[in-house]
Amino acid sequence: MIEIQGTTTLVGLLGWPTSHSLSPRMQNAGFAQLGLDWAYVPLVTPPESLEDAVRGLVASGFAGANVTIPHKQSVIALCDELDEVSARAGSVNTLSIADGRVVGSSTDGAAVTDQIEAHGRRALVLGTGGASKAVAEALRRVGADVVVAGRRDAHWPPSSVGVDVLVNCTPVKDEHGVPPRAGMQVVDLAYRTDGSETALVAAAHAAGCEIVVDGLDVLLFQGVASFERWTGLPAPIQTMRDALRAV
Repeated sequence: MIEIQGTTTLVGLLGWPTSHSLSPRMQNAGFAQLGLDWAYVPLVTPPESLEDAVRGLVASGFAGANVTIPHKQSVIALCDELDEVSARAGSVNTLSIADGRVVGSSTDGAAVTDQIEAHGRRALVLGTGGASKAVAEALRRVGADVVVAGRRDAHWPPSSVGVDVLVNCTPVKDEHGVPPRAGMQVVDLAYRTDGSETALVAAAHAAGCEIVVDGLDVLLFQGVASFERWTGLPAPIQTMRDALRAV
């Protein structure tokens, strides 16, 4: 049980909705492991309330927040400063607040590229939202040839001919859209809260893909990077992983 007191440093999660997110479980486990008087709280934020919510973080002394669907692009206009990664990607998933200033950054892309070998590979990114933009930019930075396809495109689903790396940045869990092939590297940002495989991850394992990364591991590593930005301390990765994988 988390006890929030007057001394507790708060970080939040801005999203619409937030009920599905495992980030509070993961981050609070990390804070507890290090003995920090910190708490991570979900903040249900409809789009029309985003500006007020960010101002509220500053006014209430929050140390920062994560930003999830559907705010990763619209929150940019509310930041006082962007780091290079988020500026190039056009997407923010982490806010750090100090001295009344809001600094936006993105940890989504590196959470994907750090777990695969994308240099010189042809990558297909599914989705056109904020996470997709961050992942596509990260893949380009490590030397991948990137194609982005959206579910509303006229030619959906896209062809996977010549694709080495397949990354799903849509929230779809029950169908894979693009069939994985043996030898591919597959990453799915979507995840099930009970830890069971999404349709894409199951298909990738069945196809004998070279590397398969599920959404919980992507969530873990973007969360670890956020944790370290806020606290300035090395994150307890195994504790945070165990919290995510606990059913």
